[in-house]
Amino acid sequence: LWTYNRIANGTANIPTPIIHDDYVFCSSGYGTGAALLKLERDGSGKDAGVKATEQYFLKADKMQNHHGGMILLGDYIYCGHGHNQGFPLCVEMLTGKTAWEPGRGAGTGSAAVAYADGHFYFRYESGVMALVEATPKEYRLKGQFKIAIKHGPSWPHPVIADAKLYLRDED
Repeated sequence: LWTYNRIANGTANIPTPIIHDDYVFCSSGYGTGAALLKLERDGSGKDAGVKATEQYFLKADKMQNHHGGMILLGDYIYCGHGHNQGFPLCVEMLTGKTAWEPGRGAGTGSAAVAYADGHFYFRYESGVMALVEATPKEYRLKGQFKIAIKHGPSWPHPVIADAKLYLRDED
């Protein structure tokens, strides 16, 4: 129905796009970036199609989500930014404006992100877990700990269910 390849790369396009109303937000690592697209009807009747119109494009130095996922909460997208960096980032979805970007977070390497009960759970490749308050006002680190067992890069996404945090490892 439509295509958009500006953020695609030849290695891996991992993060799942965020869909909200008529908008698609997508990002990728490997030096590409991020973009917001608006999907609109193209034509009329049974031959009508769909066109994707770029609303904005963010170069890789502004936003690139490698493989830790992105979360839309309210009007803002929260994620780890940078190829294998996981810098905490909050971006207003419809404008692409950065709400906060504190630099290095609690851990190092890529960050996989989950959300529950007003907080984001950042799991860093280095094995550090960080609890960050879910607010676009400022980056608020509420706590952190080192995962007890770690075999290789700590990439699996954290899972929160029934008020419990579940963490798995490569082994």
